[in-house]
Amino acid sequence: MIRHVMALPTTPARSSVNLEIDLALRPQWTELAAGRTLVVDYFASRRCSVTIGDLTADFRRDPPGAAFAALAPLEGVPMYVERRLLPVFADAVATVRLAGPPFARHLALSLDPADRWIDFLDGPSVLSGKQHL
Repeated sequence: MIRHVMALPTTPARSSVNLEIDLALRPQWTELAAGRTLVVDYFASRRCSVTIGDLTADFRRDPPGAAFAALAPLEGVPMYVERRLLPVFADAVATVRLAGPPFARHLALSLDPADRWIDFLDGPSVLSGKQHL
């Protein structure tokens, strides 16, 4: 009998990935998560020789696929980050916050320093699998 064993992905140390929760969001963080997993991703598109994009964050019931790395829980909430973003969060601090008008609040990410995001968008393979028509 042959048994296949899958190695679990290694989890980067909390200190190597700089993700925080906005102070205004902290009191409602676990209630907002409601047992779901935080998934941090991005979208990017190239138009007229310029690449544009944004970071995204959302709660999902099921963990995402292999393109995402499992990280240490954020205030008790399981978290996954698109693997290509790991160097960005190692070099900058991302803060999860609420954004949008009162009738359409959603999770958003702020990055400090913001120019780290521009550097990422100029990198190789940033558009692979991320373009929306």
